Amino acid sequence: MKSLFLSALIACLGLTAVSGQSLTPEQLASLKMRLESLKSNLNSHITSRNTTAGQSFLNAAANPKAALELYLNCVKMVEYDREGRPEADFRAWKDGQSGNMSDPRFVESLQHQLRYLALSCQAAETEDKAAIFTPLMAHVDNLSRLTEMPTGGVTQSVANSVFAKAYYLENLLGRNENWEPVPINIAGIYSRTILPYLRTETPSALMNAWDKRIEQQTRLVMTLEEKKQEELRGLNRDEERRARNAQVNQGGPLRDHGKEEFTNRTLPHLQWGKLKDMFLYVDQVNGAKMMLDFVEANLTTPLGEEFYAEFESLIESTQGVGSTRLPATPDANPAAVAQ
Repeated sequence: MKSLFLSALIACLGLTAVSGQSLTPEQLASLKMRLESLKSNLNSHITSRNTTAGQSFLNAAANPKAALELYLNCVKMVEYDREGRPEADFRAWKDGQSGNMSDPRFVESLQHQLRYLALSCQAAETEDKAAIFTPLMAHVDNLSRLTEMPTGGVTQSVANSVFAKAYYLENLLGRNENWEPVPINIAGIYSRTILPYLRTETPSALMNAWDKRIEQQTRLVMTLEEKKQEELRGLNRDEERRARNAQVNQGGPLRDHGKEEFTNRTLPHLQWGKLKDMFLYVDQVNGAKMMLDFVEANLTTPLGEEFYAEFESLIESTQGVGSTRLPATPDANPAAVAQ
């Protein structure tokens, strides 16, 4: 049975649908031309829709009241109107959310989420990351300066957000492998977008980017640790245990931001990642010297064996004939660097 789509195309092209008749080469060529035209129109419509959505997110992010209003409108549309649920149900839900609505942390998180959604829409529509590089760097710097524990959607994938669902952006935002979907995940933003871009386009800026990343992740960890300790002060033993368990189960990518884990594992991996990029993309001679010193300094730590093995493999695979910069290659262990 022909699909309605094909039947409509045949009708538009003036073809006669006779049982058992095959399309002629001319008719096939005509169909393909019409499909190409439809594809162009569809892509133009989708791009316009995504651009409009991105601008709406950016406008709402600029004002706490506007951010909250857009959030409520999207919840109503996605979870009530499209589901055929009555207006009274939405009003009841909204009344039950009064605590969140008046919480500055919740509203600030909404604004961060919306800014990142706007950037995500722009990134999904362009191959050239130059246009979004500066605002993306500003985004991660703002995240690192948060003074309150982030909450809500900013700790979750933008592709699963109520905003993405309202504007039908789940597929667009969910298929971009070169883009970190979680707004608060500084490590992912650097490892998926910022560092790969610089390795290809501006290797001379890599060391500064690594310094910024280390500074920003360290600052965020210290802020979160201070807030965790504030929450624990004055609690009895049982209350403290429950509070610590709640902290462990909180916040997606924030789970790896404990001070001890960061100091003992994440920070050394970040420092190693910086030296590795120096060796691979900036200055092979000085990079090798600094990596050797780093391996020696960390040889007896729990990470010593890992660093030694990776450095040995890197040196053995290097063709050194007078070049101070190697061709761009992916991280040998990107997961470790992104921690």
